This record gives sequence, C-alpha cells and structure tokens, in this order.
Amino acid sequence: MKITFYSSNDEVLTEIGSRIKACRIALPATQKEMAQLTNLSQRTISNLETGRDVSFTTVIAVLRALGKLQSLETMIPEQGPRPSEMAAMGKPRERAGRKTKANTQSNWKWGDEE
Repeated sequence: MKITFYSSNDEVLTEIGSRIKACRIALPATQKEMAQLTNLSQRTISNLETGRDVSFTTVIAVLRALGKLQSLETMIPEQGPRPSEMAAMGKPRERAGRKTKANTQSNWKWGDEE
C-alpha cells in the first residue's frame, strides 16, 4: 500500500508496521531477537508490527536495530535557510557608482565621418 495524504492514521500505522516487519524478516531476526536488541518487550515489537499505536522512541529504537535510522533523514529532511535568511547572509549592498564621461561617450559613427 502506498501511504498518501488521504490515508487514515490507522492505515499509516499498519503500513509502517508491515514495512518494519518485512525489514526484520529480511535481516533475519525474530521478534524475540529484536526485543533483545532494542531492550523492548516482544509484545511492543508485535504491537509496532501490527500497526498498534506505540511511542516514537520505540520506532527509533527499532529502526536503529534494523540499520534503518538514516531513513528518518529522508523522511524529514533538515530545512535549509529561507530566502529571506539567505538575503541577510549575503554581502551588504553597495551604493552604485556614478558613470564618468569616459564611460558615457560612444565610439559609434554615422559612417560618413572620419
């Protein structure tokens, strides 16, 4: 199932749980082994994998044990500076200089001039 804006919270929890379960099985590890790795109960691991509501700390611990903690970086990337902050960081504006007569005169000729 693809998680979309219109997915209910329960659907999202169930999908995340099933993805975490697939990662655990691919490791391969049992729920009991995962519980030992994370210092959580086997019941908590089971609750997470079946889409029951668990704490975010539990999700972090399980992702770390699965070697998937960096996935949070992709899920919630660090925000860069806003354009207004970037403008403030740039060099200060300088006053425009005046044009000199040498710069305003053109070398263009009508063609009949020598």
